[in-house]
Amino acid sequence: MNEQYGAIILAGGRSSRMGEDKASLEISGKSMVERLLLKLSPIVAEVVVMRAPGQTMPNIPKELQGRIQVGRDSVKDRGPLQGIVDALPLLNSAIDKVFLLTCDLPYITTEWLQTLKDIMTDEFDLVCTEENEIINPLLAIYRKPVLEPASKLIAEGKRRPISLWEGWRMARLSAPEETPWICRDVNTPEEFKEAHNYLTSNEND
Repeated sequence: MNEQYGAIILAGGRSSRMGEDKASLEISGKSMVERLLLKLSPIVAEVVVMRAPGQTMPNIPKELQGRIQVGRDSVKDRGPLQGIVDALPLLNSAIDKVFLLTCDLPYITTEWLQTLKDIMTDEFDLVCTEENEIINPLLAIYRKPVLEPASKLIAEGKRRPISLWEGWRMARLSAPEETPWICRDVNTPEEFKEAHNYLTSNEND
């Protein structure tokens, strides 16, 4: 049921390799964060978008504004674990499964996110995507208790989200052979240009 599912979009990075705010980059007139919100909207009850202190939000259409909350990292430059810590209290207490995504996933589709959801049975505590045997902890679904130790990990000096996995049951999901790029993020102007050209061409067919 969608009521049990929420999402956290981590959109507060420095985008140093891109040279500008990735969340605000546009494809077909929609910012990267708006595109991701539209993909998530049919399958989750609410979304928290995390920004760094002082970052402005890209314009979000009114029909989506009621479904999202904007949070701010309480401590800057601590990476995704800090975003998780500050986002969790903003989610409705009824939500027990959480999509964790970065804002720079231009190729992702609602169908692919639904596939992640379908795999999230009682058998697993988290489902992570995988490409070339590299697991992406920031394109995944977690049961909320898996994410809750993030503050403890930060206190221990740990920064990597994979530290959350210890002791939990994980499923992995690889990108389809016919669309191996579906889970790829974009970190450089060249990667964004490639995604922009591909998507504007294919979405307008």
